[in-house]
Order: sequence, then structure tokens, then C-alpha cells
Amino acid sequence: MKQKFNIVVLLSLAILAAACEKKPADPLPRDVSVQLSYNSSLLQVAGIPVTVSDAAGTFTLDAATDANGVASFKLNPGVYSVSATYVTSEDGMRMAYNGSIAAVSVSAPGTADEVMLLDLPMTLVESRQIIIKELYFGGCTNPETSKGYTEDAYVVLYNNSDVEADASDVVFGFLAPYNGHGNNKFRVDDNLLYENESWIPSYGAIWWFTAEVKIPAWSQVVVAIFSAIDHTATVSTSVNLADPSYYWMSNSGVAQYTNKKYAASDVIATNHYLSCYPFTQGNAWAMSNSSPAFFIGQIPFADVDALCKDTENYDHTLGTSAAMNVVKFPKDKVIGAIEVYSQPNLAKSAPRFPADINSGYVAITNNQGYSVYRNVDKAATEALPENEGKLVYGYTQGTEDVEGTTDPSGIDAEASIANGAHIVYSQTNNSTNDFHQRKTASLKK
Repeated sequence: MKQKFNIVVLLSLAILAAACEKKPADPLPRDVSVQLSYNSSLLQVAGIPVTVSDAAGTFTLDAATDANGVASFKLNPGVYSVSATYVTSEDGMRMAYNGSIAAVSVSAPGTADEVMLLDLPMTLVESRQIIIKELYFGGCTNPETSKGYTEDAYVVLYNNSDVEADASDVVFGFLAPYNGHGNNKFRVDDNLLYENESWIPSYGAIWWFTAEVKIPAWSQVVVAIFSAIDHTATVSTSVNLADPSYYWMSNSGVAQYTNKKYAASDVIATNHYLSCYPFTQGNAWAMSNSSPAFFIGQIPFADVDALCKDTENYDHTLGTSAAMNVVKFPKDKVIGAIEVYSQPNLAKSAPRFPADINSGYVAITNNQGYSVYRNVDKAATEALPENEGKLVYGYTQGTEDVEGTTDPSGIDAEASIANGAHIVYSQTNNSTNDFHQRKTASLKK
């Protein structure tokens, strides 16, 4: 019995040894220290949240900075994105420090205690009076045909202050390429060619108002992007954009735009028509219905008209044909931006805005009636004395249950506005922090 037992033990040890020889040791996780900086100096503030995400978007890790402005992580070898946002008040102004790096390679450490130090430069963002409150572009599904319907796109501008805003010089555009997951010739080695330039590549056309536009305090204006009609008359799941207070990106006077999707209700006055100069060939302003990089700027009509018509201001990185013309829109005229990725194509998507304009992204699934809606700044909104007893909590329009997002404030902005409250929306110039996928477009009643 003793001999048999020894044989069994020896065989077990041999099998165990063989298994150990065949299985390589797992790579050690690496200590990574993220140091925040601003204007080439250390940003030594404790408690700033820093987020690390893997390249596939399957998980995120969060850590707060210490008194030296350093956040510490343990990361397995791989490629990660890193971002941080810090909001504070300086001299009575609301300031947001924002930074992100799209692709950071973490290798296995040479020794167990080897630390990787990563500098995360932060940019300073001042609060803007006129903001993009909502962008609805992905369309809905026609229940009668089961086909997608995307002619009902719109954008909402909001006055995020208690002082009347002049939006007369606000212009609208989007960046090349159309889709966040499209082939981007402006990206080389995970860097944007214009990251440190004074311009961004505007594609298609730039739109402007043709009359004076004033937005009262805590109020909004709606701009229909293709058809300013009651879309619910033909697609019940759509929205009604036939409202005399709305504006329209009209093809009136724009000979190139002959697509049938341009239409307007008689209730839309002609002084609510926007115009544009198409510098890219095509019969319509073909904004992406899955993942646009949308922006608003502030520039007088005469200047933006000249900007669009001056061929010396065209960039030909995409190609030399008229269908590939890109206008160099000045960075310092951009006042708001949204970077949108297609939910099914997250792994293939990459930023189009440089970090000093926008970092982060908001993901969306199109043809579901979803919109991209700005998050509420909870602290600032609750601090307004006139909001006492008027704020509605228990927000249910988020889409977390379908791999989406929600407003972390928990405040139902639209219900609160209907209840007489004034809403202050988040402004950090980080689309991940500032926006979420809304279950139902806010104009749908």
C-alpha cells in the first residue's frame, strides 16, 4: 500500500510540474502615476477625479489625486485612455480644467516596484453663455415600415445664464470625417494633425442666422436641420418641428442643395431661415446620423462668408476633389462642441476635436429616437434661490439599461423647467461629462 501511495504522489507531482512548465506566468500589473499639469506647471490639487478606460471601452477605473495632483493606478499591460476634469471658481468666474489622452501604452514592469509616470496636461475652459443643450440627429424608426427616418434632426441652443444672450453671430458646423469610426486622414499615430494648429477641419458647409437672434435668460431656440415640418404627420414616432418660434437651416437661395428632404412649414417665417455657403460638393448638408463631431462658433456673417469662399483657406488632406474640400475654421471662434461615437462602433472610433476644444465622447445608437442631451450642473442649479421647491428629481429618461448613459445629477431638467425652475447645465468641454444619451428627444410630446 505504501509503495502504491508513493507512486500516486510522484505521478501527481510530475503532472503538476508539467502543467506549471506549460503555463507562462501572468505579466505583473504596473503602478501608473498620473500627474496633472497646467501651462507646464504641476496642478497640485487634491481630490480631482481621474478616469482610465481600456481601448475597447469595456471597463473604467477611477482614482482621486493626492495633494501633489497625482492619481495612482495598477494597470495590466495594454492601451488605455486617460481623462480628468476639475471645476472651480476663480475671481467670480466658473472655470473648468479639462484634459485627456486618447491612447496610452502600458507595458509590463521590469521590476515589481517600477512606476510609470504619465503627465496629463489640462486646458482651461471658461463658462459660455450660449451652449448646445441638445442635438437630435440619429432619427427614429417608422413603425409602419420598420425603416429608419432621419429627416427630423434638430439642435437646441440654450442661454445658460441670467442675462439675455445675443446669438445673431452663432454659426453651426461639423468636422471631417462624418463618422467617428470613419477613416480619418487627419489622424497619424493617434495624433490629430491640427492638434496644435489654430484651426479645425469644417466639412460640408457652415450655417449662420440671417436676422438678429436674442435668447432670454434661461431660455432656448430650436433650429431644424433638414425639414422644419410636423414629422409626426408621416412618422408617428418622430417630432413636430412646425413651430413659428423655431428656425430652419434652409436651402432657400442655396442652389446646390436640391435634396427633397429640405422642406418647411408655412408657420416658419423667412427671417427664421438660416443660410450657408456649401464649400463641399453635394446636394445636401450630409451630417452623420450616427456619430457627428458637431460644433457652434461665434463669428459675424461677413467674416464667415469670406472664410467659406476663400479657396486659400481650404485644406486638401482628404483629397483634391470638390467633394473633399475642408475649410479651416478658426479654433478661437468655437464656443461649443459635441464629440459623438456610434455605440456599435466604439472600438473603431477616435476623437476629431483637439483636446483644447473638447475631450471625451458620448455614445449613441441611432434610429431609436434618442438624442444627445446636456447634463444638469446639480450644485449650480440647486444653488439658485428661485429654484426652491421647483426642481424635479428621479430622472428616468436616461438609457443605462440599453448600454447608454444618464444624467448623474438625477434632476429631470425638462420637468423642472415646466415647473418654473431655471436650469444650469454642465460645461466642462468634455462630452463624456457634459452629455448623455436621452431616451426620448425633448421636443417629442
